[in-house]
Amino acid sequence: MELDLEPRVIEFANSLLQEGGFDLEASAVADPDGFRVNIAGDDLAVLLGRKAELLDALEYVCNRVFTTGSGPEPRIVFDAENYRARRERELRLMAEKAAEKVRASRIPFTFEPMSPNERRIIHLALGEDQTVKTESRGNGIDRKVMIYPAS
Repeated sequence: MELDLEPRVIEFANSLLQEGGFDLEASAVADPDGFRVNIAGDDLAVLLGRKAELLDALEYVCNRVFTTGSGPEPRIVFDAENYRARRERELRLMAEKAAEKVRASRIPFTFEPMSPNERRIIHLALGEDQTVKTESRGNGIDRKVMIYPAS
């Protein structure tokens, strides 16, 4: 990992937050695959509103600015008040409930559009389940996960 990457990402994120007029501040915590950027402050409701679109956008911009795509690079994950862990638990529960419905009715179930990371969580949650299969369909921001009976 580039030694000075972490402070540059934090400085860049704080600059974006300040220029946006938000009362938020970024700090970093080491992670096995890179580092986690934690956001704290009075405007967390704005950051986490609308399914955390602003948090996702901030993560996306920083990853685009600071990763080159050549070779192994650290993973930069943005979080606030453990939102990512809570959302993952929620998605896993939604996946299991949808799979139960599909098993009982034999009718495919389609989720609303999700980010790539959220779709990945659904696929992983049901990856070992032999009774259902998952598939992503659609393009861009309209890409969805579909669960259907395995046979």
